[in-house]
Amino acid sequence: MLNLSDSLALPRDVHPDILSARAWIGKLGGNPVKPQSFAASEVLAVGHFRFDGLAEEVEAPQLPFHYISVTLGGPLIVEARLGGEKVKARVLPGQSLIMAAERSNIWRWDRPTEEAHVFLHSDFLERVASDAGKGRAEICDRLAFTDTRLRHTILALTEEMQRYGRISTLFFDMAADVLARRILFRHCEKDGKSAAKGSAGALTARQLRRVLEVVEDRLSQDISLDDLASAAGLSRFHFVRAFKTAVGMPPHRWLVGLRIEHAKELLLSRTATIIEVAALVGFESQSHFGQVFLSQVGMPPREWRRRALS
Repeated sequence: MLNLSDSLALPRDVHPDILSARAWIGKLGGNPVKPQSFAASEVLAVGHFRFDGLAEEVEAPQLPFHYISVTLGGPLIVEARLGGEKVKARVLPGQSLIMAAERSNIWRWDRPTEEAHVFLHSDFLERVASDAGKGRAEICDRLAFTDTRLRHTILALTEEMQRYGRISTLFFDMAADVLARRILFRHCEKDGKSAAKGSAGALTARQLRRVLEVVEDRLSQDISLDDLASAAGLSRFHFVRAFKTAVGMPPHRWLVGLRIEHAKELLLSRTATIIEVAALVGFESQSHFGQVFLSQVGMPPREWRRRALS
């Protein structure tokens, strides 16, 4: 998982597709709202930028991503030519816009705005569509619509990016899956194929044990959704639903809780430092660990240790 700081030069090994998303924002004059305003995985990028009014038309590059935004400014009038089709809408704060990948796109809007947005790779959406038995995913370009679930997911990504300075691989994976499923079932052309009717039953006890074994073996490492799904012998699409049915919460939240509970056990040892505990349970820094521990437990790890050992 990559985090691209606007105050630093982009890493040389960033995938060209990710660079195209960042270049697209730059072409339209995006300015970072906060120090950490752009982050990306292989299939999903998230940004939070402010844009001046665009009185004259600007042509932006085509993207290998499906683009979804949430308007935080406004209201404003947006005019665009997407794939040659002219569209115009009044966009209110909280409303969204979707543009399918590989569209020619020319833009103009009448006043400054602030946007939270994601770029979902088209190849990933096709994989999710195939997994769900939907055939090809033909996205409908849409301006000025309200989708509460999409908005919450996008804003959760921007908040996570600011809160901890990075977004974990598993959180990114979960967000990509939520966005892909929402777009697939709510914002795509109907192709005559219905979603697979396969059982959405819970993981078996054996599958849960395998997932837990992977997590325990790799608790100090970054763990992806593919790692967990593979352990259960399921696709990502089916694993998320089966896991939540079995455990009662999504994999990301479960894993965070597991890391914190293991951290508590380690904190009971007087010999382990806070930074050592953080590394042992998979946090990249002591500050990141401290923030998550505080949010989960209600006090910093040092204070929790003091009380537990007193």
